[in-house]
Amino acid sequence: MALVFYWWIEKRESEPPILESLQIDTIKKANPYRSLPVVPARGHQVAPYAPIPAILLITVYSESHAGIHKTLSSLAETHQPESHKLLFVVCDGLIKGEDWGSEGLQTHEVVRGMGEWAFGPGINGEPGEMDGGAKDYLGVGGRNRAWVYAGYFRSNNKLVPMVLIIKCGLPNEIGAAKPGNRGKRDSQLILMNLLSKSLFGDRMTEMEWDIARKVQSITGRPMDKWEVVGMVDADTEVAPTSLPYILHHMHTHPLTLGVCGETRITNRKDSWVTLIQVFEYYISHHLGKAFESVFGGVTCLPGCFSFYRVFSHSYDGRITPLLASPAVLDEYAESNTLTLHTKNLLLLGEDRFLTTLLLREFPNRHFKFVAKAVCYTTVPDQFKILLSQRRRWINSTVHNLAELVRRRNGCGVFCLSMRFVVVLDLLSTAILPASLFALYILIIMQFTPSGSPSMLALMILSLLFPAILIALTTRRWAFVGYMFIYLLALPVWNLVLPVYAFWHFDDFGWGQTRKVEGDDGAGHGDTKGDKDNEGELKVDGVVLKRYVTPLFGYC
Repeated sequence: MALVFYWWIEKRESEPPILESLQIDTIKKANPYRSLPVVPARGHQVAPYAPIPAILLITVYSESHAGIHKTLSSLAETHQPESHKLLFVVCDGLIKGEDWGSEGLQTHEVVRGMGEWAFGPGINGEPGEMDGGAKDYLGVGGRNRAWVYAGYFRSNNKLVPMVLIIKCGLPNEIGAAKPGNRGKRDSQLILMNLLSKSLFGDRMTEMEWDIARKVQSITGRPMDKWEVVGMVDADTEVAPTSLPYILHHMHTHPLTLGVCGETRITNRKDSWVTLIQVFEYYISHHLGKAFESVFGGVTCLPGCFSFYRVFSHSYDGRITPLLASPAVLDEYAESNTLTLHTKNLLLLGEDRFLTTLLLREFPNRHFKFVAKAVCYTTVPDQFKILLSQRRRWINSTVHNLAELVRRRNGCGVFCLSMRFVVVLDLLSTAILPASLFALYILIIMQFTPSGSPSMLALMILSLLFPAILIALTTRRWAFVGYMFIYLLALPVWNLVLPVYAFWHFDDFGWGQTRKVEGDDGAGHGDTKGDKDNEGELKVDGVVLKRYVTPLFGYC
């Protein structure tokens, strides 16, 4: 299936648009807000490409100045007109991150210094005003407050519209280790709820209305005209051509709801811990995601670099909400995590759970892998951090796959169905330790008098199969060497990490991952805020209403 993907599907679906030859004024006159996706009939060509308006959501927690600036610069430099992209940055609380020790600056102060702000959070909209400018919104678990900035991010000669949301917390959180911190899922829901309410004309909180009017002021485009949302981590660098590849795919494939690209490692030679991860990242994309993409059902769009369609158009003019679907938002915003299953879904792997929800809610939509869209990230260089990260990933994988097994409306039949693939994936994850022992026993048996040379040759061939895949597809020969390093580290991948994860099935903290000053390791987003009882959402403390002004109309 991976060969089918590379020899046929990937070449046919990933032809890039040539944006350099397009005049921005011409594009805006012909299509000021969006490009209608057109399903071509047989023998007919797709309508000419025009850039799709895309919001690029960057969730920030404790990353360094260098990492955040690298991410914002790479997104600003992508081959997409500045008029058709918006940097939407959310700082998850007042965090003493990586720059606190050296610069004495909290993470939100670092990000605030990167923008050229036209509007601030103050009553009069002045960029420097902070006191009294925090706006209420309903987050995961209850009420929270945030400051809203709007302006531009300058990178070389490009000036890209940018919105900055700083979650500052409630008055009772003053003096806490992480005021305003509610987790990455809460940061994503700020944008997702705003898009949904703008699309349906629903009531908004004070903060959502503040964001909506400021976005329209700096971009000239209402919130209900943004078609695609890209979710990018604050330590990820995106290649300049990645955004055109992904958006062009979504333009030519209207049934595609979600797309991800390849994630490569930047610090591959920092330590033995990073070395053993290089081939694991490569094979998970070019074998795992390529295989799932043939069925149109990639089961995990990684949070570091994924894109989702907000809504779709039909020929009769109706709009179908996708990422902005109320059914998806209601379940994704769930705060009552009372069972082991829901805790693993919502607290450890929110990115994977979002893909699971969309797969379940929209079974006829496609989730694809575009190999030519590349991003670069930094992976853990210490074993204790890798152990903590993979504990969360493995446990989240098991519970999300168990959720997908119950999905009855996937494509294919019997052994050629997506559901059968999910079952195999779940079983292979559960028996990883046993499979390693079985492999070693089989190898030892081949050196006994009853051993078979043909069986030994077959086993060696199966271990070297990924090298054959590299030769037939990407031809990136350096990964053959990384493959042997990966094979030497099989006890780590198949025994140490899974056993540790299964033993800590009831551990929902983030451990050593992104640990900040004053953090007890319980997890990101564990601040309770203004709640009366555990799991009870307090809505009456936040005003939701429809706003109207002569400029913006009803929202």
